[in-house]
Formats: sequence, structure tokens, C-alpha cells
Amino acid sequence: MKIATSLIAALFLASAATAVMPDDPAKIDTCTKPGQVALTFDDGPGLYNDQLLALLAKKNVKATFFVLGSMVAANAQQAGALKKILAGGHQLASHTYSHGNLDKMTEDAMRLEISKTSDIMFQHAGVRPAYMRAPEGNCAAVCTKVMESLGLVISHWNVDTNDWRFTTLAPAAATEKSMEEINKVIIQGSNPATDSSILLEHEIHKFSVDLLAERVIDAITAKGYKFVTMEECVGKPAYLTGSVVPPVVPPTTNTTTTGAVVPPTGSVVAPSGSATIGSPQSTASGTGAIVPTITTGNKGTNSAGLVRAGAWAMGVAAAVGFAML
Repeated sequence: MKIATSLIAALFLASAATAVMPDDPAKIDTCTKPGQVALTFDDGPGLYNDQLLALLAKKNVKATFFVLGSMVAANAQQAGALKKILAGGHQLASHTYSHGNLDKMTEDAMRLEISKTSDIMFQHAGVRPAYMRAPEGNCAAVCTKVMESLGLVISHWNVDTNDWRFTTLAPAAATEKSMEEINKVIIQGSNPATDSSILLEHEIHKFSVDLLAERVIDAITAKGYKFVTMEECVGKPAYLTGSVVPPVVPPTTNTTTTGAVVPPTGSVVAPSGSATIGSPQSTASGTGAIVPTITTGNKGTNSAGLVRAGAWAMGVAAAVGFAML
């Protein structure tokens, strides 16, 4: 709990410098069809995720959750939320691992932010997201190149509740302030026959889940818009295909009649359609999408393989020593 609380506080401080989004066609900020609104929640899974999912189910609204790998790693509650999000028919997407400024990172560090999040999401939910959102919207030319090389959809927004700005206000007042841009941009300034929106909200602020989310949903529904996931909004698959991690099969030994140990024969074959592990980038079968390198999510598995390999080597040494007696 202390880890999660500290992380939320850090995210709040980081949000204070939200960047102005560039007009870049590589960064998606509207839907392909008019009359659609993609409701998105950043920085989770948070402590109020169950309550938010219950509200979305009550309103029959599907949303997209841009989650932080570090939040999933914080405790079991956050990790367990991923399957609940999928079970509710919502979409999971990446908001990087640490919520750092991608534009201030090396290309390798950017890829690590994505691969660590992809790994932990696959570990707990069995999917690898094809959509990402850069923290604070910071994804300039180099970042854009890296994300596109990984086969990811760079997801921006054109309407912001700015809920993070109003957390020091009373809940009712914070809700009214957060509704200002919704009312101005969508309710008063748009037409469902011609316009669409990607709307940014956060699930880590209590008032945003307690009060704001329902206000947003009711107002936009009354305007005549349909809520959709980012997948439906953009028209590209939500998850990378062919990204199943090959199982690590422990080596076997065959003992001859003389007692000598024979190394195992044959190689471990990954399941059909799985990504190649160990190359800088791996092309997913069937779609040409790029699967992030598996760098951290299988440390335990890889360590186990090394232990088994070490045990096998020790066995060989013991057998040779015995033969020399």
C-alpha cells in the first residue's frame, strides 16, 4: 500500500507539466468515424478500479485503460485488476512502466519501458497491448520512430478532463472544474454527425471515479455519441499477435550403459506463431507487427533455466570424475 500511495503522489507531481500535443498524424487523437468517443483512463490500475468497472458495467460503456507497469507490480490488487478489465469487455493499453518522459530517454530505454510493461501485462492478463500513450503526451520524432518500429499505435487525445489539476478542491467543485472542457469542447462545440473524440481521464483520483466519470458518461451520451474502445475508435487490433512466450523446457539427460552422461539432443521449438526471443525486435506472425524484446518479465524463468543448465553441467563433471577413478 505504501508503494502504491507513493507512486500515485509521484504521478500527480509529474502531471503538473502536461505537454501540448503536437499536430502529428502518427499520434492518434480522434476516431476514424464520427459520433464516437473513446473514454480512456490513465495511470492505473488504481485503488478505485473495482468501483469504476462497476459504473462502466451499469452504464454499458466500454473504455480503454492505459496502465502503468509499475502500478501492476505494486501489489496483487493492481495485478488482479487486469483480468477484471478484460472480463468487462474493456481494452488494456500501455502507459509505459515508470511514467517517465520518453523524450528524455535513449531509444533502448524507451523500448525497455514498453517491454517491461508488455511482459508484466502478459504475465497477469495474457495480452500484449498494441496501443500506447506517452506520459504527459511526450513523444517527439525519435520516440515516434521507436514506437512505430514496435508496431504500436501512439494514442493521444483531443479532450482532457484535467482532473489531476483539481485534486486539492472539494470533490463537487473538482468535478465541476473537470467538466468545463467536456462542456465546451464536446457538449457545446461538437456535432456527433461530423465529430469524434478521444477523452482523457485518470482512475487514480477518488473524485474522478466517485463523481466525474458518471457525469462525463451521462453528458456525452445525451449529446448523442457512442462510447467505444480505442480499438473500435482507430480500427486497428488491440493486441499484438504471435507474442506468446515460448515455454522453457528443462534439459533431459540420457545415460548410456557405461554410465557416461550424454547431452540432450534436439532443440526446443517455440509454439507456432510465437515471437523470437532475444533479438532487438521480433516480427509477430500474420500481421507484421513488432513485438517488444522480452527483457525483464521472464527473469524468474530464465534464472530457472540457468540453474537447470548448471545442474546438468555439474552432473557431467561428476560423471567424468567418477570414470577417471
